[in-house]
Amino acid sequence: MSSGRVAEARAVLPVRWGAGAAAVLARWARGAGREWWWYLTGVVILVLYVTPFAWMILGSLRREVEIFEYTYPLTWRTFVPVQWTLKNFLDVLGLSPEGRAFGLNFGRALAVTAFVSAAVVLSSLVVNTMGAYFFARLDFPRKEALLLVVIATMLIPFEAVMVPLYIVVRALGVQDTVWALILPWYASPFVIFALVQFFKEIPRELDEAAIIDGASFFGVLRHVIVPNAVPGLVTTALLEFQFIWNLFYWPLIAVGRKELQTIQVAIAQQTTQTQIYWGRIFAGSVLASVPIILLFLLMQRYYVRGVVLSGVKG
Repeated sequence: MSSGRVAEARAVLPVRWGAGAAAVLARWARGAGREWWWYLTGVVILVLYVTPFAWMILGSLRREVEIFEYTYPLTWRTFVPVQWTLKNFLDVLGLSPEGRAFGLNFGRALAVTAFVSAAVVLSSLVVNTMGAYFFARLDFPRKEALLLVVIATMLIPFEAVMVPLYIVVRALGVQDTVWALILPWYASPFVIFALVQFFKEIPRELDEAAIIDGASFFGVLRHVIVPNAVPGLVTTALLEFQFIWNLFYWPLIAVGRKELQTIQVAIAQQTTQTQIYWGRIFAGSVLASVPIILLFLLMQRYYVRGVVLSGVKG
């Protein structure tokens, strides 16, 4: 190559390099702009969700008179207590003279709620797993129509069946007992519908192989379906547990004894005709939220996997 061509190439190279760098920089700027927008949106959503929860937690750690004293104008005192105190928690747990005078015992209410929720989830998994297996793996006439009827029952509002359900519970003689909180919820059309979707993702060849080896339908369910549907079972169990944990109207109606009071009813009773004990309500809400949050954190990998698998087809 002659010296003239070498000089010309050296002159053109910085121009081409500069143009390429500018294009790369422009693409990076566009991508960074899009990422910045998504990050900003995520931060805004996070603030909207976390701020009320943080205000509730910090409000439970301040005196009753301070809770709404600094709400306007918005300052750091709106969230951070001026005088920190555990009085609200001591009251609701019945560890203070005032709490004992009011007969408060949120610890017992939490234990009752946890027992009822666990009992409903266990019975629900047994009954609804068999129901979902019935619809997902067995062939019989009008199966889809019958499944549609089961799903349609989810559209009936609870207010429409509340009174008939109470009459049935009273006729069975379990009114004002722990069975009144468990028996009405062991069968769930939502759990059946959700598990049907999970079971349909399991290859039918596994059923056929098990039947060839001599397994019964129950054996197929126990040794093939259940082990391969653990994420789905955990997901539905978490949702069912949260649903029972947050029940209010039915425990309020079915149970009158204070010993069987659930946490949601105990929190609601801090609102009286003459006063609303916001500090106790916040403290009770914190105590009611912590077990559910911890449960979801412990079972998060199963829950996420179950949600992902429920959207996979084929």
